[in-house]
Amino acid sequence: MDIQPLDDCLSVTAQPRLEELDQLAAQGFRTIISNRPRGESEDQPDPAALKARAESLGMHWHEIPVEPGNYSQADIDRFAKVLDDAPKPILGFCRTGKRVAHLWAFSQAPSWPLAQLIDNAQAAGYDLTPLREQLAQQASQPGDRE
Repeated sequence: MDIQPLDDCLSVTAQPRLEELDQLAAQGFRTIISNRPRGESEDQPDPAALKARAESLGMHWHEIPVEPGNYSQADIDRFAKVLDDAPKPILGFCRTGKRVAHLWAFSQAPSWPLAQLIDNAQAAGYDLTPLREQLAQQASQPGDRE
């Protein structure tokens, strides 16, 4: 499992297997965010089983399912609220981690310099440059985190 930090509180990985949740708990993750819709692929682990295992290990579980490249403001605001409120450190996952990196960048755009978002994502293995214009627009529209 390749886990990469996006910032001091959030790390990203591809879809973990059920048996890897013990390792995540041992590494100190306190919250898990799944950005995969249920039933997205045949090989996807059962989200209910993942949630039950994570919670049995003392981790908090959040599902914010999004289709690749289709991020509503409500999705971005929900992601931001989990980042603000959930116990840290947080691990986000989807099939490859790309949706997590995108939602993180959109949620942080109002308060982070665009270049820093791009650099952090790049260091984690995700290219945000195709989203540069959308991120700049998001930066000018702070989300509602209430």
